[in-house]
Formats: sequence, structure tokens, C-alpha cells
Amino acid sequence: MNDIKSVLGKNIRELRIKSGWTQEKLAEKAGISVPFMTQIELARKSASLDVIENIATALGVSYERLFKTDTVTITEEKEALYQIEKELIQSITTVVQTKFEKVKVKVKV
Repeated sequence: MNDIKSVLGKNIRELRIKSGWTQEKLAEKAGISVPFMTQIELARKSASLDVIENIATALGVSYERLFKTDTVTITEEKEALYQIEKELIQSITTVVQTKFEKVKVKVKV
């Protein structure tokens, strides 16, 4: 069985390279240092769930994708759908918050 740190590091590296990014760029987008990113990719250090989520968000994938050992079943279409779903949820949340604020203001008047 694959070591979870090795799987995580391998998947992050593959997705980073597929995106055409350097470790520096991914580290910056994920809010971590380059040496720490290197250690994660080499499976020498463990990352917190918050860091893993930041990396996944930066790469535009679900955090679950970073732990997949059978990446053949994960298609680019599924990843694209995940990203669309995430953006849709954010848009809906923004609209609802805006409407709520408008209603709140009208009620106070």
C-alpha cells in the first residue's frame, strides 16, 4: 500500500506540473513557503488539512483528488465540474448575502 504522504506529494507534483507552475508559484498561491512545498512533494513532511485544502484550491481540484491512488478514474471533466460547482456556490452565496443586506437595510428604515 502506498504511503499517504507519498501519494499526496506525487499528486500535488503531477497537478502542479500539469498546470505549468513552479513550486514557487504553487507555494505562493497556497500561502506556504517554497521549502515546505518541496518537503510535501517529496513526502518528507506532513501538511495540515488547512494547508492541503489551500493547495487543492490553488490547483482548482477537490482536496480528495490529492489523495487518489487511482487517478485514471479522475477525469479532467470531473475536475472541471468540481470547479464550476465551487464557483456556482460562491456566486449564489454572494447573491443571497447581497439580497439579505438589502432586505436588512429596508427593514431598519
